[in-house]
Amino acid sequence: MSVLSGMLVVALEQAVAAPYASRLLAEGGARVVKIEREEGDFARDYDQTIEGESAYFVWLNAGKESIVLDVKKAGDMAVLMNMLARADVFLQNLRPGACARLGLDYESLSAANPGLVMCSISGYGEGGALSELKAYDFLVQAESGLCAVTGTQDWPARVGVSVCDISTGLTAYSEILRALLERSGSGRGRHVEVSLFDVMAEWMGVPLAYAKYAGKVLTGTGLHHTQIAPYGAHETADGLIIIAIQNQREWFKLCELVLGNAALATDPRFKTNVDRVANREALIAEIETVFKRHPRTELAKLLESADIAYGRINRPDEVWDHPQLKTKQVELNGHLITFTRRPGDDGTVTRSVPKLGAHSEALKREFAAG
Repeated sequence: MSVLSGMLVVALEQAVAAPYASRLLAEGGARVVKIEREEGDFARDYDQTIEGESAYFVWLNAGKESIVLDVKKAGDMAVLMNMLARADVFLQNLRPGACARLGLDYESLSAANPGLVMCSISGYGEGGALSELKAYDFLVQAESGLCAVTGTQDWPARVGVSVCDISTGLTAYSEILRALLERSGSGRGRHVEVSLFDVMAEWMGVPLAYAKYAGKVLTGTGLHHTQIAPYGAHETADGLIIIAIQNQREWFKLCELVLGNAALATDPRFKTNVDRVANREALIAEIETVFKRHPRTELAKLLESADIAYGRINRPDEVWDHPQLKTKQVELNGHLITFTRRPGDDGTVTRSVPKLGAHSEALKREFAAG
């Protein structure tokens, strides 16, 4: 039996952050009921990549039940309130203040269900000057400084996946679990508030510390690490290879065993990591003078024999052939679809992606008033 078996999660959600959190709860064994409007979660229409369905929606919503409710209608609101009276978790990512206007604030709900854990996900928090602003993933990447340390010095860039949404979903999941653990001792739930901006600002802790305490504004360095060198992509005779040096011992081994130049390790320009970062361009030139003599396969053998971390820059289509990739199958429209699998999900349960409102009638009967 899964650790969350028997728990009911009601998710008034759309897009990515909240659905990611509720998907993790479903994978932990919880029953997740997804509340959708008549037009459905707008992530259903992002694309038509998988069997005519959105890749985002398939990725985020397998294993949930879908019910269509119009919370402005008394009958539908009654069904929702009956669900929430029996729920263990209420997860929502409506705009700040919307739940309170609907009478779905934590104070009201916990009066009827003291053990309820409520999690509200927003862009900038429930209060403050920017709380009413729309806050999609890319906007928060920019506002939090992430774009400024991504890309190159001359051209900031966004991270190529929805990193703010995903990290917020993960944070919400962990905070919900903590609240459930606390409830096991106290018997009472609590309200957890998680915002995309707060999560990403915390993840930006090191660049923000550099700005505040060193007066140094970090910028993007392409495929090179902003604070560690050598740590990035280098040209070889037939393409790019990634290397990562984490400490002085590895630096000395790289110089002696791979570059064939032990004296380079104590060159004043490169003696410490701080020196190497300050003289990054000269360092790259020294490394690539040697690397460009070797094809990647030959250089990989040298790096491996010296116990130096290295890797390739894989395209998404190449990752499907990666020997370490873990996959799972989800059921979609009667077909089995292969998808990537996260740590902690053993992949033995085949979960179905719900059609819009697929469970509406059954759920309305189950949670009818009276």
